[in-house]
Amino acid sequence: MSGGRHEAEGRPALERVLEAVRASLPASVDAVHLVGGAVRDLLLDRPVRDLDLVLGGPIGASAVAAAALAGRPGWTRVAVHERFGTASLRAPGDHRVDLAVARRETYPRPGALPVVEAGATLLEDLTRRDFTIHALARPVEPGGRLGGLVDPFGGAADLAARLLRLLHEGSLADDPTRAIRAARYAARLGLEVEPDRFARSLERSRSAGSWTTVSGDRLRRSLEELLAEPGYREALGILGRLGVLREVHPALDGARPDPGAAVPSSVPARWREWLQGLRGHDRAAVAGRLRFSRALVEAVGGNP
Repeated sequence: MSGGRHEAEGRPALERVLEAVRASLPASVDAVHLVGGAVRDLLLDRPVRDLDLVLGGPIGASAVAAAALAGRPGWTRVAVHERFGTASLRAPGDHRVDLAVARRETYPRPGALPVVEAGATLLEDLTRRDFTIHALARPVEPGGRLGGLVDPFGGAADLAARLLRLLHEGSLADDPTRAIRAARYAARLGLEVEPDRFARSLERSRSAGSWTTVSGDRLRRSLEELLAEPGYREALGILGRLGVLREVHPALDGARPDPGAAVPSSVPARWREWLQGLRGHDRAAVAGRLRFSRALVEAVGGNP
C-alpha cells in the first residue's frame, strides 16, 4: 500500500512544514521521524493535518526546536513540557505539529499511568504505541522529503487487510482506555478490530484488575472522544460487541443510542442520547464511576 492522491496533492505544504522542522532542530538531534497517525493516513490516502514527530536527541531538544519554529511566520507555539520532552505548535496550512523526543514507557501497575523515560531508540518508541497501524514511521530527510517506511510490527499489512490489531497482548492490561480507542478508530477508518489478540488482551486486563485501577476521569475522557466522532453510534456498537462496555460499568452493556432522537452536536447531548434508556439509579452509578461534571449529570438525568 502506498500514498496516493492526498499524499501527492498535500506534499508541497507538508514538505514545507517538515523542512521547517528539520531546519529548526538543535545539533544534538541526530534524526527526526514522522510517526503514527500521519503515516497511517498517508498510506490510506487520507488528508494529513496532525503531524507527530519523534526526535532522536536529549530531552530538551523539543523545547529548543519549538522556540526556533515559533519565530517563523505562520507558526504558533501552543505548549511546551520540558519535563516530558514534548512541544505542540500550529503550523502554516492548518497543520498541528507535536514534537517529542524518543521515549520508552513502563507501567508501575496495570491500568496506571505510565512512567515515561527519554533517551530511547526509535524502535523502543514505536514499541509503546497502541496498535500496529500506529507503530509506523518515516524519516524526515533534507528538504522535508519523507524517506522509506519503518514498519517493525506489520502495520502496513494490517492496513491493507483493513485490520486494527493491538500491538501486544498485554496492551489493555497496561492501558484499558486503548479498548475504547480501538472502537473509535475502527469506526472512523472502516477497520475491523482483530478479534483474537483483542480477546486475549481484554481477558488479561480483567485478570490484572486494570479496569478497577484506571480512573473514572480517564475512562470518561476516552468516551467523550468517542462520542465526538461522526460515527459514534457505530463505535458504541463495536464496544458492545467486543465486551468492553461491561468493563467500564455493567449497566452500560445494555445501553444503546437511540437513532431516532434529535441529537445536537454537543457531547452532553450524545451522553443523554446514549444513556437515556437506563434506569435512574444505573445512570447515577455510571455518572459516579465516570466522575461526571454537574452539567453532564444533569444532561443524562442522573443524581449521584
